[in-house]
Amino acid sequence: MFNSRKRSLAKAAVGLALTLSAVAACSSDPSQGGGTPGAGGGTGNGTLNVYLYQKPKLFSPLAPNNGPDQIVMSLVFDSLVAPDNDFKLQPRMAQELPQQSADGTTYTFKLRPGLKWSDGQPFTAQDVLFTYNLMANPKSGAASAGNYAGVEGVDALAAGTAQTASGFSAPDDNTFVVKTTKPDAGIVALIGATPILPKHILGAVPVDQVAKNAFFTKPTAGTGPYRFVSYQTDQYVELQANPEFRTPVGISRVFLKPVTSDVATAQLGTGEMDVVQVSPTDLPTVEKMGNVTVSAADSPGFTRIAVNQAQPRFADPRVRQALMYAIDRKKIVDSVLGGKASVPATSFMGDVVPNNLNAYEYNPQKAKDLLAQAGWDSGKPVELEWVPGQRDRDTTATIVQSQLQAVGVKVELKQVQASQLLESYTGGFDLAMFGGGTYTDPSQVPQIVGCDKFYPQGSNVPHFCDKTLDELTAKANATSDAAARQELYRQAAARENEQAAYLWMYNPQTVWASNNRVQGFKASGDITRPFTGIENWHLT
Repeated sequence: MFNSRKRSLAKAAVGLALTLSAVAACSSDPSQGGGTPGAGGGTGNGTLNVYLYQKPKLFSPLAPNNGPDQIVMSLVFDSLVAPDNDFKLQPRMAQELPQQSADGTTYTFKLRPGLKWSDGQPFTAQDVLFTYNLMANPKSGAASAGNYAGVEGVDALAAGTAQTASGFSAPDDNTFVVKTTKPDAGIVALIGATPILPKHILGAVPVDQVAKNAFFTKPTAGTGPYRFVSYQTDQYVELQANPEFRTPVGISRVFLKPVTSDVATAQLGTGEMDVVQVSPTDLPTVEKMGNVTVSAADSPGFTRIAVNQAQPRFADPRVRQALMYAIDRKKIVDSVLGGKASVPATSFMGDVVPNNLNAYEYNPQKAKDLLAQAGWDSGKPVELEWVPGQRDRDTTATIVQSQLQAVGVKVELKQVQASQLLESYTGGFDLAMFGGGTYTDPSQVPQIVGCDKFYPQGSNVPHFCDKTLDELTAKANATSDAAARQELYRQAAARENEQAAYLWMYNPQTVWASNNRVQGFKASGDITRPFTGIENWHLT
C-alpha cells in the first residue's frame, strides 16, 4: 500500500452537498457575527472563523518548525516563492521563479515593485538580504540554519569571521541573488519559502538576541495578506486584512481557534466555525450537515513516531525495524482513517521512491524475533507522547500501545501540550508521535534525517544518523543531471527504509469542510500552509 504515495500529488477534490444538523450550542465568542472591518482593515468584509489544530507557541521563522505557528506565519509573513495547492513552487514576492545560471550555482530573484510592509514602510531587497543572513547565522538561534550551508560564505558567517554571507547579495532594491558553492538543484525549494522579516524593526537587534525579541510574540509588521492583532492564549489568534497587501484582501478579519477536532466539527454544524480540517472519524457527522462542502487533497507530509536514538536501547536498527513490524498500520488506515490515507515506508515521496522497498507489513512474530536478537529489555517501559485533540492520533496511540505490548514492549501513554512536546525533542522522550512536513522535493528530506540536523539545530527529532544516507543525499543534490539525481535519491530512500529512521505511520488525505458562505476556498494537503490564496476568498 505504501506505493500509493507515488501517486500524483495533484489535489483530489470532491464536492458533496449535505444536510444540516445542529450539533452544539452557540458560542459567545466575540469573533462571532458578520463583523466589520476595523481601521485600516483592507477592502474586504466579514469575519472568518477557522480551526487551528493545536495551540500556537511563537510566531518566529527562527524557531523550530511547529505546525500551528507556521499556519499563522503563512498569513502574516510572505516569502519569495511558495508551493501552491499542487505543491509546485510559485512566485510570491518575486515576480517569477528565479533565473538560474548555466553552471547551476547562481539564482537571481526579481522582486515585485512597490511592495510595502503592513505598517506602511517600503519593502526592498535589503529586507530579504537581512532575513537570509539572519536565518543562515547559527548565532541567531535559527533552527533551520543548516539549510543554508550550501550558500557561498555561510561557513565564514557561522565561524564569526564575516558579518554577512558573500553568497547573498542585493544589487538593487528589486533584486536578490543567491550563490552556492556548487550546483544545488534543491536550494530554491529548500530556502525559497523563508518568511521575510522587517529590517527596519529587527535590523538593529544584536544577532544573538533577536530570537528572544518581543516582535515574535506579536509581529507588528508583515507582508502577508493579514496583519497580526492579538493572540488570546488558548482561545484564538485574531488577524486583520493587511491594507498594504499587493492585492485587495477579500475578508476583513480572521480568527484561528485552537480547539479539539470534535469541537471543531460541532462548531461547523452550528455555523460558529467556517473552515475545518475534519478528522476522518468525524466524517459521518459532517456528512449530515447542509450548507457545507467537503473536499480532500493529498498531503505531502505524514504522521510518524520518532524513536529517540540518542538512547542506546533504540540505536540498533533491528529494534526500530521490530517496532515497524509490530504495528498494523494498514489496519489503522482502514479502521481509524476510513481508508483516506496510505502507508509509507520512507520519508521520500514521488518518483524517487523505489518499487521494492520493505513495506514492513504487520508481522508480530518477526518483531519478537528482531527484539530478541537485539537484546531488548522488556522490563523497561517506553513512553509514547503526543499532543491530544486530533482523534485519529488519539486512537492510533492506543492501538500502538496495545500492539507493541503484544510483542514485549511496554508502552505508557503520555499526553502533552505542544510546547512540552517541542521541549522534549532535545532528548527527553522515548517515542513521540507528530505529523506535518512538506517534502515535495527530495532535497528537503535531509532536514529530518541528516546527521547535522539534530533538533533544535534542525528537524531531525529522533537524532537519526547514517553517514551513507548523508553521502547519497549530498551527492544527489549536487548533481544537475535529472536522471542521475533521481537514481541517487532512490538509493537514499532505500537506505532510509532499511535503517527505519522513523516509524512511518500514515500519509493521510487532508479532508476539509467549509461553510458554503466561504467563496474561493480550495482544499490543500499542506497542513502547515493550508490557506494558500486566502486573499482571494470572499464571504457571501
